[in-house]
Amino acid sequence: MAARAQKIITQDLLRRRAEHNDGELSTLREVTLHQFDIEKIENLDVFCRHLEILYLQNNQISKIENLHKLKELQYLNLALNNITKIENLERCESLAKLDLTVNFVSDPLDLESLKGNIMLRDLFLVGNPVTQVSGYREFAIVTLPQLKVLDGKDIEKSERILAQQAYASIRQRLIQEREERIESESSSHAVAIQDSAVEDIEKVKSEFKTKPVAFTPETRKQTAREIEAMNPARDDPSKPKPLPAANTTISYGPDGRVLQKNEGKWSFLVSSNQNAFFLDVEVSKFLDSSFINVRVEARFIQIVIKNKVLTVSLDEDVVPEAVICERSTLSGNLVVSMLKASAPDGTDIEEVVRKHKSRHADKKGDAEEGNVEVARNRRKERLFGKNYTDKNEREGSEDSMGLKIFDSKFALNMDENPSEAGFVDDPDVPPLC
Repeated sequence: MAARAQKIITQDLLRRRAEHNDGELSTLREVTLHQFDIEKIENLDVFCRHLEILYLQNNQISKIENLHKLKELQYLNLALNNITKIENLERCESLAKLDLTVNFVSDPLDLESLKGNIMLRDLFLVGNPVTQVSGYREFAIVTLPQLKVLDGKDIEKSERILAQQAYASIRQRLIQEREERIESESSSHAVAIQDSAVEDIEKVKSEFKTKPVAFTPETRKQTAREIEAMNPARDDPSKPKPLPAANTTISYGPDGRVLQKNEGKWSFLVSSNQNAFFLDVEVSKFLDSSFINVRVEARFIQIVIKNKVLTVSLDEDVVPEAVICERSTLSGNLVVSMLKASAPDGTDIEEVVRKHKSRHADKKGDAEEGNVEVARNRRKERLFGKNYTDKNEREGSEDSMGLKIFDSKFALNMDENPSEAGFVDDPDVPPLC
């Protein structure tokens, strides 16, 4: 039987688990990687150096490693793994909470490796053999004076005083026990972990239900592999699941108007001038345009982004054949320009968009004179980049609805709402939410 591939943390897995951060890894602060049968910690120090919260519980990890570059890591959850030693966390200088519940840590002296983690406040070792060692709690309290909570129980001042009095004798005994344990382990043999052959599956199933086994890191890993062998059709949790089909059904109100829908809760802006409508949708710049479909009808526009639907009703009829879709290469925003049906005959939508952009470029130089309209667009200029008008240099791909989504640098100057007259959007003032 072919050797079984070790399950590790890959860049693809991280991107799929970072959907809440639009798939961006360089700024990722929190990631959940539990129940993936991961056997080795890798790549987090390469792709996610700004992690603050890391969930790795219920895997098959046997060693704490490759976390030394996570300087901002505050909470590490490694519960329900195969860890036997606390190590390699000295350089995680922001670590405040460490959860090692139900592992195989057996030596209280391992706690001395956490002395340098001065920010550590909560430590959980419940379910580890170390908690059964006489004097464990007293030794932990004195060894790690920065702790406030140990195994879910607050550390009292009186407890610290009593622990300090017993510390010297406890540590001396623990050192002696470690030396004896090392000598005994050197003469024993580790249990080999093997993959079950296909012809042994029935036997494995029978023994799995009736034969008791010791609870050790080796047997736990062996059990996980046997479960995997007995259920070959089980979905691999590390592989992406197919997205549900998008519901593109159009709903109408009592007045016959198309009802709007925003399943992805995207921020968007609809504006217009005399000849066209402009819909600006904030889309992650890391989302490929192949995941976007655009459908334009006379009185509404429907955009499907990763099988989530945005339907926007329009106040006037538009020409479905006269539509331009563009995406900013800087911010990822999608702008759909639609020619109004009331526009004069012969009106070219590309010319309308070009003039719309040019108007913004012409007014850019008037900002020093207090031009309110240009001041309101400074933020959009930073997001979208400089004006880009050469249609011959634009390259795009057709989506399934027949509309082209061009990737370009653009800055559209949306018409002002009359109710906002005199309002200045100062880019130096942070948003309210």
